[in-house]
Amino acid sequence: MAIGDSLSEGLGDFGFEVRRENCGWTDRLAALLSLEAATRGVEFQYANLALRGSKLRGIMTEQLESALRLQPDLVTIMAGSNDMFTSNAKFPELENIFREGLQLLIAAGCEVVVANTINPIHLRVFKKLAPRATKLTRMLERVAAEFGVRVIDVHRIESLSELYYWAEDMVHFSGHGHIKVANRAAEVLGLTHRMPEAELEDMIAPSRTFFATLEWIGIHVIPFISRRIRKVSSGDGMQSKHLSLMPFSNSEFEVIRASANEYVVAA
Repeated sequence: MAIGDSLSEGLGDFGFEVRRENCGWTDRLAALLSLEAATRGVEFQYANLALRGSKLRGIMTEQLESALRLQPDLVTIMAGSNDMFTSNAKFPELENIFREGLQLLIAAGCEVVVANTINPIHLRVFKKLAPRATKLTRMLERVAAEFGVRVIDVHRIESLSELYYWAEDMVHFSGHGHIKVANRAAEVLGLTHRMPEAELEDMIAPSRTFFATLEWIGIHVIPFISRRIRKVSSGDGMQSKHLSLMPFSNSEFEVIRASANEYVVAA
């Protein structure tokens, strides 16, 4: 079971604009978990309640409550990236909400794995947010440590400072980034299988020429600012893509593995 924001939903992954299914680091991790389960002869089911625009409060209350009703064995949480503009005065409240959510999951018998926040240093204009991202990461790690919850250390993956691992909007992982995070999560969980990763020299980074930057501002930055002014979310009116636990078929695994291989080779 995955709960979180757009990064867990899968935005930026290969082919996400065409289909939401089988996209994102959580879907890729689910593919690896399904393979692991098959080798052990146990059943595997998966749900993804993550939704773009979600903040920590909504993830650890509304999404968490929906997750608990499905009685999952394992829950991944990625929260905080949409809280980087939160005032310092509200940080203690966020910490309490996060702590209470972990308590509920653990009391329900769930194994929990937390992904900390991204470190937005891949683009110069984002670097002013880096201290807030670090503050959020330290809070998540501090609370996770209280309960002995394992952490996927996305914040300190050095390669994510490279543009190759980011989508055209510069705020979501590219397919290569989603694969990188899925493999880091698999490592934390002690899985034996991994998604194939491309070499850096075989990837293509988003263009940052003058005209490409103007296009980026028009397509991505201005709509973001507009949503903030209007106090609306990119996820308003949308539903999560996997609202219930469903078997993860071998064919779905092959689709995800093929997409990874396709873009490794195509690059």
